[in-house]
Amino acid sequence: MAMQLSVQVAAWLHSEVVGGAPFDRIQPVLARQGFNEIQVRRLYNAVLTDPDGFKAGFSRVAAGQAPVAHKLPDGLVRAPVAPEGAAEPRLPPFHPVAPIPAASGHAIACDHGEVRVAFRLERPYVVLFDNVLTHAECDALVAEAGPRRKRASVVDSERGGSVIDERRTSELASIQRGASPLVARIDERIARITGVPIPRGEPLQVMRYGVGAEYQPHHDYFHLDQPGQAVLLSLGGQRVSSLVIYLDAVEAGGETTFPHIGLAVAPRKGSAVYFAYTDAQSRTDPMSFHAGAPVRAGEKWIATRWMRERDYP
Repeated sequence: MAMQLSVQVAAWLHSEVVGGAPFDRIQPVLARQGFNEIQVRRLYNAVLTDPDGFKAGFSRVAAGQAPVAHKLPDGLVRAPVAPEGAAEPRLPPFHPVAPIPAASGHAIACDHGEVRVAFRLERPYVVLFDNVLTHAECDALVAEAGPRRKRASVVDSERGGSVIDERRTSELASIQRGASPLVARIDERIARITGVPIPRGEPLQVMRYGVGAEYQPHHDYFHLDQPGQAVLLSLGGQRVSSLVIYLDAVEAGGETTFPHIGLAVAPRKGSAVYFAYTDAQSRTDPMSFHAGAPVRAGEKWIATRWMRERDYP
């Protein structure tokens, strides 16, 4: 569907984006002009990817010439990676919009004690925490989720909604924010250690993986060029980060892996891995490609929270 911008709005948009304006500054302004979430993203990305071409379009109209259609990008704008075939591949820096606050240091004081930072990785942006939940809290969350469990699904990329897919063979229970005193306490703690406000968190996904169950490599962010995923952007914007809390100690397998860099995080009860993959201009990091490795012995329980750019309803 064709979109029309006045010269004044187009000039403002170009000036703002070229000047580094974050997406969350632009989105509400264009929304008030009547543009929906997907349209705003395509306009924003058009300036981000081809600022000179975008400017040439509205400058032509301003000069009294006939307008020329400007093709808008369909997909996401992704953060650059190392050039293919480079002698010494080095990843360009990536600055996620939801990093762990630097002032936190190596330990974050919480209601139950200290949550400790075991390691940090800059690209992809990954932080491993110890003591996010106590063992008793892990057991209580598993018990609370147990009766609600059902086969896990994935987003239907074409039609929207969710579908069962062999790439994801776990069982899950979706628990709303504040659903119980335990979950409310966990909500507060997640916000404390990540710096992401509670209203921006999706429901907590408590998942069980039996022997052989896995989640094959994927990205957690939504793809703009896949209609079923794009519609989800209207519910709080893009996902910016994920926190995976390990609720038990797996006998063998079940690691959270990042194939592009050869990183595998082994489950340890009460610990959590956090990764952030969206920057202030809503560019996503393809290096956040990750998976849940097959469980080889025992079972694996995790609780996952995905976090958004804006409040999630």
